[in-house]
Amino acid sequence: CFFCLLNLCSTANAPEDDAPNRYSRTDRTTYSRYSRDANSSGSSIPSNALEKRIEELERELAKERQENARLMKMTQDKEELIGKLKEEIDLLNRDLDDIEDENEQLKQENKTLLKVVGQLTR
Repeated sequence: CFFCLLNLCSTANAPEDDAPNRYSRTDRTTYSRYSRDANSSGSSIPSNALEKRIEELERELAKERQENARLMKMTQDKEELIGKLKEEIDLLNRDLDDIEDENEQLKQENKTLLKVVGQLTR
């Protein structure tokens, strides 16, 4: 949750030894700086507004995760289709090779028949 990201969750919810290592030094410094700035100006954001913002961000995150899952499914479907099309292309290429071989054989047979017919008409 967002409170955990800001290190506002109670330590009862997380192991004691894990809490100091959970965030990078930069994250903790940024949060500390934010806290000092908010306190020094005397105008901190009301917790109700923070809770609403957190809920809004969690809803956005859920939507983004759904969109990500949808896109991943689309990608998987497209990859499967690409695989099937590649197999079909391979089959068609083999068929084309066979047809070209047959065409060459028929050309040779045609030449032979033309020679025979030419000899018979003399």
